[in-house]
Amino acid sequence: MKFNSLFSIKNVLVTLFVVSIVNNVNNIDAIPLISRDSSDGKWVFVGKTGVSAMHLTLIRPTKVLIIDKAGINPEALISNGKYAYSTLYDLTTNTYRVLSLHTNTFCSAGAYLANGTMVETGGAEDTAGEKNGFQSVRLIDGCDDGKCDWLEFPYELDSARWYNTMTTLPDGRVFNLGGSIKACAINRKDIENPTYEFFPKEDKKGQKIQFLEDSFPFNLYPTVIVLPGPKGQNWLFLAANKKAQIWDFVTKEVVKHLPDIPGGPRTYPLTGTGALIPLTYENNYKSEIIVCGGGTDMKDRNAPAENTCERIDLSEKDPQWDEDEFGPKMKTGRLMPDVIHMPDGKLLYVNGAGTGMAGWDKKATGKNPRLHTAGLPTRNPLLYDPKAKKGSRWSKFAEDPIIRVYHSSATLVPDGTVFVAGSNPNRYYCGMDQCEHPTEHRAETFIPPYLLNGVPKPTITKVAGHSKLNGDDAIPVTYEQKFSVSVDLDSSDPVFTASLSHMGFVTHSQHMSARVVKIKVENVQKSDSGYTMDVTMPPNSNIFPPGRHNYLFILNKGTPAKSAVELHVQL
Repeated sequence: MKFNSLFSIKNVLVTLFVVSIVNNVNNIDAIPLISRDSSDGKWVFVGKTGVSAMHLTLIRPTKVLIIDKAGINPEALISNGKYAYSTLYDLTTNTYRVLSLHTNTFCSAGAYLANGTMVETGGAEDTAGEKNGFQSVRLIDGCDDGKCDWLEFPYELDSARWYNTMTTLPDGRVFNLGGSIKACAINRKDIENPTYEFFPKEDKKGQKIQFLEDSFPFNLYPTVIVLPGPKGQNWLFLAANKKAQIWDFVTKEVVKHLPDIPGGPRTYPLTGTGALIPLTYENNYKSEIIVCGGGTDMKDRNAPAENTCERIDLSEKDPQWDEDEFGPKMKTGRLMPDVIHMPDGKLLYVNGAGTGMAGWDKKATGKNPRLHTAGLPTRNPLLYDPKAKKGSRWSKFAEDPIIRVYHSSATLVPDGTVFVAGSNPNRYYCGMDQCEHPTEHRAETFIPPYLLNGVPKPTITKVAGHSKLNGDDAIPVTYEQKFSVSVDLDSSDPVFTASLSHMGFVTHSQHMSARVVKIKVENVQKSDSGYTMDVTMPPNSNIFPPGRHNYLFILNKGTPAKSAVELHVQL
């Protein structure tokens, strides 16, 4: 089956989701088993995810879509008795519902279309009775009624893709870049896939891109970021290995070759992470990129991780990388970090390891049943303030009680906390106390200090004339629109700010499409139960992506409201 328009995708999904396919719910005692409170944040164990969270995305305000790989999983089964490898996790009940997948999603990718459909592609070999997923396209719409499930098309991609990267484009389509045609420890010429394609399809075949040839062999899960700019700009920032460039996805030409990123390779298996510095209307959405962490030697499990970040201002005529420490006076670097765009305009780094490289366990040696490729787990979150002066940009928070290394993930959620799950560097399932780094099904919430400071939290009650918030339908808004927001708040001296967040799709230290944008707040007025204010949307979809899964945060003195509100940003 081929798709020629977003309309046809939606029709198929609507037809599919009128019937409940799987309705298995695993009830879990949600009483926190681990809780640590300090001025440096608080970790709370909240439940189990059913499958290990190799991939995840916030698909509804209270639902996290979780995807593992096909394989042995004694924690959850689908209705036919096979092992499950996808669940829908409910943030309000801390329970999950099993979803039905039949193509191997190992090391795949995802992004949202403008109509709200999650597109998930690529994967790996057939295993555990499931089909190979290399050329698969999988579609799902989120829901709150327990009826939504996956729709799979095993051969929809033009070519096989493993460790590919996807991003939502300003026109509402999805861009799909790179990967390899087989699983590997490092890319090889006989299996590399130095091509890109679009969904829905633009060409019959994927097109070659020189950037992936130039960044070989460290070019798996390349960094892809839509760059802010005027309407019609169509620029992507691409980074892999030590290479970086600006590329036009309409003309298919290089706009600018950027200097090599200092240090070692920053992509798999020496995995670091790249992010767009939070945007703000205050500097006309200036475009800056930061790349942090990685490995230094893929032959040595004990080799120290990269302890630097590199930042570049793409608004400059001759952009150059500027080095910073990865953390406050860090003696330990970080491999496989996850970076979360926080609603207060900062970046939070969690998960990872201090030595080695990304990958799963090697053959047993002596009494050690599993020899993992990375060690010295990095368990303290690090907060980066891009507006602070160099030397005072970093803060270090409370240690995570749970080790999160390869195949960990994390995402911001609407209450301003961070949902953290996953970790599985094991070729086969390894239970608790059976190996150094077990297959992890426990989920946590990290509560940042900005929620523990005693500042009164607003409650958003109305957005753009709508008082029914975070329901089946997101609040429709358009670019450049100014609209009113009402909040309940008992405070005589509030200081309001607002931001938009797209949490994206998370896997392997890649937060695909993720960004946060500070937007203008004005005309603040006292009301009977709180305040009203006007906020103004960004000018175009280069600044902030179209579609659902976009959240409006209102903050009081830097403290987020009790819940953000989902918007449907329309083209």
